[in-house]
Amino acid sequence: MAVSRTDLAFLVSQYRAVEILDALARKSLALRDLRVQTHASRRPLARTLRLLGAHGMVRRTHPGSWDRLRPVGRYELTRQGHELADQLSVLDVWTDLYEHYL
Repeated sequence: MAVSRTDLAFLVSQYRAVEILDALARKSLALRDLRVQTHASRRPLARTLRLLGAHGMVRRTHPGSWDRLRPVGRYELTRQGHELADQLSVLDVWTDLYEHYL
C-alpha cells in the first residue's frame, strides 16, 4: 500500500528521515552506525526513528521501549518502509511533493 502524498510530505520533512530510509533500505543498522551513515545527532535521530516506527515504517529488532536514552538492538525497515523507500526513488513523486506540499 502506497503512502498518501500528505503523509509522505510529512514524513520526508522530518529530521534526516530520507537519509534514514535510504540507509535502512540497504541493511539493518545499530543506532551508532545509523548516526554515522546519516550524519545525525543522537536525540533528533532517535526522535525521527520513533516517529517512523509509529507510522509503521521502521522496527527495532530488540524488544522494549523506544523511549530509552540508549536504545539497544538494530533498526530495520518494515515492508511498508521498503515500499516508502521505493516510492521515494521515483522522480515524479518528488516533483509532485515540491509542487503541492513542500
